This record gives sequence, structure tokens and C-alpha cells, in this order.
Amino acid sequence: MGKAIELLSRVGWEVRISPQMEEPVERREFLTAAGAVIFIPGNNASANPYEDADYVSTLADSLARGRYELGGVPLTPAALGHVHRIRDLADRVRNARTQRAISQLMYQVTLVLYDAGKLSKAEYAGRLALDMAILGADDDAQARALDGLSRVSQEKGEYARGVAYARKGLALHDLPDSRVASLNMRLGRSLASIHGREVDAPAPLDLALNVSNGLGAFAQAAMIGDVAIGLGQLKRFGEANRLLGDAAERIGEWSPLFRAQYLGRQAITTLRAGQIDFAADRINGIARALPFISSARVNKRVREILHASAKWNHVREVREARERLEAMQVPETGLS
Repeated sequence: MGKAIELLSRVGWEVRISPQMEEPVERREFLTAAGAVIFIPGNNASANPYEDADYVSTLADSLARGRYELGGVPLTPAALGHVHRIRDLADRVRNARTQRAISQLMYQVTLVLYDAGKLSKAEYAGRLALDMAILGADDDAQARALDGLSRVSQEKGEYARGVAYARKGLALHDLPDSRVASLNMRLGRSLASIHGREVDAPAPLDLALNVSNGLGAFAQAAMIGDVAIGLGQLKRFGEANRLLGDAAERIGEWSPLFRAQYLGRQAITTLRAGQIDFAADRINGIARALPFISSARVNKRVREILHASAKWNHVREVREARERLEAMQVPETGLS
């Protein structure tokens, strides 16, 4: 492999080995990489470290790990710092590998700010991610950035833009299965939110679910949960509830944030379906998860649960679950 890399580099080719899906970086692997880029600088130790592709990629991995474990709110200052430094640097970067790494970092910044409820700033970071992916001539990175922009647009209630971003991503070539699945999921969920377009939503959601069977364990669990949210929007409550429960159970070992999100969505789904006893159990579950994370999206879900469950307050199990959830609520930090 080393010989092949050397020979190909002589004729202008670069060998890049990457997983077909975005799995969380193992802790030991991440710490080794972080130690290397922090304490063992490249040939030009005085250069801006944001011009070092390995350094920037490790920053992206660090943000992803933090978001999975803690939620986006605690990472907001760091994410905004990355945006500030990249914004001042982006026009000077000419190396394609570094451009791709910057796109990866800005994508992770997009997700952090999205989870922290800073949607305008998340959209700005998403556009930076897209611009750098285009400069780096990387179709998958472009599709990844468009996926992030579709996600932000949906959260902002701009569902038609969410559809447009997802379709633009799907029009790119040679995408890995994980990206195709994610973009179809984004397309289906955006369509499900547009009055009169709900009929078009099941096909991309079902396609995303089918593609997820070939993904790694983490990516598959996340895709199942994300598709289930779309099915809940379409009032396919039984299927959505089953898939959300499966996703929450499987993803907990990697991400307390994702587990809390899926438990919250399952609570909403079961309340809408009138499954009160089960909903109370899910409400208790998300209450126990709240102290471990800080996420504007999870806080939003908590408010939705409290509102949706209020009419069942006469049921003792629901009333007690609501009281626990209210007691565990995490206050907003006020970050701008």
C-alpha cells in the first residue's frame, strides 16, 4: 500500500482511505491522532495550523465526539471560534486536501450550531462547508454539506429549501450508500412537512431505510431513528414507535444525545397514538438522560412533550413522569 501511494503521488494522484459511513472515532484512535497533530507539528511549525489538513480533520473529529456525548450547547464557543478562523483563512487555501478537511470541519460546526439552536450561524457554516467542498472537487463532501443545509432548513421551517438541498445532493455522482440514505431521509422528512406533498415522502424514506441495512452499527441505528421521525410525521405511528425504540436502544453506547432525541421523539409519537402507559415510560427515560447532555433540540423536545402530555395529567403515571421531566429540565445558557 505504501509503495502504491508513493507511485501514484508521482503522477498527481492521492490515495484516500475512508469508511463508507461516518462512525464515531474510537477513543484511543482519536487521542493518538490528537496527540500527533498537537504535539508533533508538520514541516512548517510556524504556519497557521488551520492550513494543516490532518490538524483540521482532527478538530472535526473532536467536535463530532463532543456533540455525540454532550450535545451542541457546550461546544458552541469552540464552533464559533472555528468559523471565525476559517472565514479569515478560506480565500488563501489552495491545497485540495486542506480544502476538503476544512469542509469536514465546517460540516461538524454546522451540526453543533444546529443542535445548539443557532440556526442562522449553522447555515453560514454549512455554506462554508459547501464552498470548500466545491473548491476541493469532492462530490461526497458537497453532498455532506448539502445534507447539513437540508437539516438546518427543515429545523428553520423552510421545508421547500430542505427538499431542494437534498435533491441537489442526490444529483451528485459516486456517493457512498450512507450519503444516499441520509439525503433520501432528509428529502422524505422535508416532503412530509409540506402540505400536499406528504404523498411523495414515503418513497425516499423507505429507500433510506432499505439502504441502511448495509451500514455500520452506529450509522444504521442513527438512520433507523431519523427515518422513524419522518414516519411519525406521516402518522405511521406503529412503525415509527418500533423503529425509534430500536434506534434508542442501539445507539446509547455511542451517543447520549441521539438516545435522548429518539426517546423524546418516541414519547411524542406514543402520546399522539394514545399509548399513555408507554409514553410515560419514555418520558421517564428522557428525564434520566437530560443531566448528561445540553442540547437546544432536546430542550425543545422536552417542551413539546410537556405540552402534548398535559391533557393526560389526570393519569398518575403520566403526572409523575411529567413532574420528573420538569425537575430535570436543563436551563438555556443564553449563548448568542
